[in-house]
Amino acid sequence: MAVFDTGPGIVGLYEYKKDLLNYYIDDRYEYYGLYDRKEVSNRIEYLRKFFKKDKKIYVLEFDAINSFKNIKGAEFGKESLTKNLKNQSVLCLCSHLTKMERTLDEFSDTEIDYFEVPLLINACNDQVAEEIVELICNEYFKDFDFSKYSMIFLASSGLHLRREFFRDYFKRDIFTNVDAVIEDYKYEKENLIRDYFYVTGSKMRFYSRAEKYLRDKKVLKDRQLLNVSKINFNNKKSP
Repeated sequence: MAVFDTGPGIVGLYEYKKDLLNYYIDDRYEYYGLYDRKEVSNRIEYLRKFFKKDKKIYVLEFDAINSFKNIKGAEFGKESLTKNLKNQSVLCLCSHLTKMERTLDEFSDTEIDYFEVPLLINACNDQVAEEIVELICNEYFKDFDFSKYSMIFLASSGLHLRREFFRDYFKRDIFTNVDAVIEDYKYEKENLIRDYFYVTGSKMRFYSRAEKYLRDKKVLKDRQLLNVSKINFNNKKSP
C-alpha cells in the first residue's frame, strides 16, 4: 500500500495509521494547485512507476484526484466525501486548480462555494505559529459572511494539520480531504518497508516540517526519527 501527497500534510494520515505503508511525497512540485491540470497529470504519469508494486494508493493531494481517479487501486475518500457532504452548505478552502475544476462538486448534492487560500496553505505546510495563521485568516475573511455555511471543507492536507484551529476560528463543522481518506481507509497487510517516506525534493525540508507537527502531537517520541529517503530518478530529467 502507498500514500501520495506533495508536502508535509501527508503526516496527517501517519498520525492515525502506522501500518505497513510507503509514503511518497512529490515535494519538488509542492503543491499541485499551483499548476494546471495538464502539468499535474504529466507529473503523476511520470511518478506512477513508483506505485506499480502497490495494490492500493491513498491520495492525500486533493489537486491530484482528477489525475488519479481512473488509476486502478487509487483511493481518495470518495465514499466518505459523498456521505459527509450530503445536505451540507459548504465553503471549500482550496487551491486555484481545485476552484477552477470545482473538484468537490462531484461529491456533493448541494452548491459548493470555493475560496482560494494559497497563503494559508503555505503557512500550514510550513507549520508557522498559530498567531500568524490567524492573521492570514483575518486578512482573507474580513467582512466575509459565513452565516449560510454549515461546513468548512479544507481541500488541502496541509490545512488538515491545523483543523482544530480552523474549527475554533470558523465555529463551524470542519471536514478535510484527509478526514475522508482516514474514514475510508482499509488496511491490507503487504510485505512493505514500514512507514518509509520517499521525497522527490528536499529530505531536510520535508523532515523539519513534518517533524515539528508530529512532535507537537506527541506522535514522535524524543530522539525518534522518520525514515526519509529521496526517490532515485536515475539522473533523468523530470517533466
